[in-house]
Amino acid sequence: MKFTSIDLFSGAGGLTFGLKESGFQTILASDFDKQISNTFQKNFKNVKFLCDDIKNINFLDIKREIKLKDNELDLIVGGPPCQGFSMANRKRIEDDPRNLLFRNFYNAVKILKPKCFLIENVAGLKSEEISLRTKQQPATHAISNYFKSIDYEIKFLTFRSEEFGVPQFRRRVLIIGTNIEKKKQMLKTDKIGTLEGKYKSYESLKNENHNQSELFTNEKPNPFFVWDAISDLPKVKAGENASGKKYVSDPKNDYQKQMRKNSNKVENHTATPHDKIALERIKLIKQGQNFKDLPKNLQTKSVHSGAWGRLEANGLAPTITTRFDTPSVGRVIHPYQDRTITVREAARIQSFPDSFIFYGNRTSQGMQVGNSVPPLVGKAIGKMFIKQFLS
Repeated sequence: MKFTSIDLFSGAGGLTFGLKESGFQTILASDFDKQISNTFQKNFKNVKFLCDDIKNINFLDIKREIKLKDNELDLIVGGPPCQGFSMANRKRIEDDPRNLLFRNFYNAVKILKPKCFLIENVAGLKSEEISLRTKQQPATHAISNYFKSIDYEIKFLTFRSEEFGVPQFRRRVLIIGTNIEKKKQMLKTDKIGTLEGKYKSYESLKNENHNQSELFTNEKPNPFFVWDAISDLPKVKAGENASGKKYVSDPKNDYQKQMRKNSNKVENHTATPHDKIALERIKLIKQGQNFKDLPKNLQTKSVHSGAWGRLEANGLAPTITTRFDTPSVGRVIHPYQDRTITVREAARIQSFPDSFIFYGNRTSQGMQVGNSVPPLVGKAIGKMFIKQFLS
């Protein structure tokens, strides 16, 4: 049985891919960026796609066009920013222009009436993760009241990508909602799951006491680290293009087997060129070190505490951001090779399979990878919705 979903603010499609793997069929997606939309459409040829700003989309027309009845759609997902919700009330939400995209997402839920919805990466609520456990939630209460007015119960959750087998620290806030009467009480009573601390080894990760939300199953996939994810990719020097090359070995673990499914070569594997001084810095930095470990004559003034950092092969990567090709933005230097990581290596750390190709210029590809929900996280979220709400 296929469950149906609509993906607003889809980006390149990390969440869509994960939902597909869990059993969802995305029937409509949208994003306003042309290069990012091109990547989505080439990877999901059977999904109706709207390349437009969400404020220009008439959801009543969409509902009539796809002949959608109330409570027939299973899930709407999206990531509208919510910066204007701090200490918010209903009037301030309405008046704050920063909440325009949120209001458009809310209107989509109001008109299309899905059984469930998901808002991911709530940018304006990052500082409120601690308050989720202290009940000091002015902004979260405002959002909750917003959806209660259209008969949806919601819940704020945190997710930790490393809990789902993704080899990086990636912390986000989720808002999940449902109008299924029998399931609303579950959202009122479910515990909010958190997972704190930095893992140093396989054993500490395996033995960590997981305290996930009770909505998620207690699956504990084998932990994978950076070198587990990328060690089978061809070596490439700074400025060199290794796209189209074959793999350098057979898959060395289950993660690599999963990433290489339906693929026989490597794409998006071009290394960023670095100037002479940058290469001199990079060569002196060992795993786990950063610009602070450089000789004084090579140190730089950086606003990022982890700038010019080299990834640890047997550790989790920090959150993959959009500028992983630039050493000054953080810990993005390859564990062994003297360069920053490629788009394919970043995609591997994000859990994108090699069959997923990114299009557009280098800046756009960085945005596509860095802003995506890791597909393995999307898969876990999809399985949660199916098991807990839709089955």
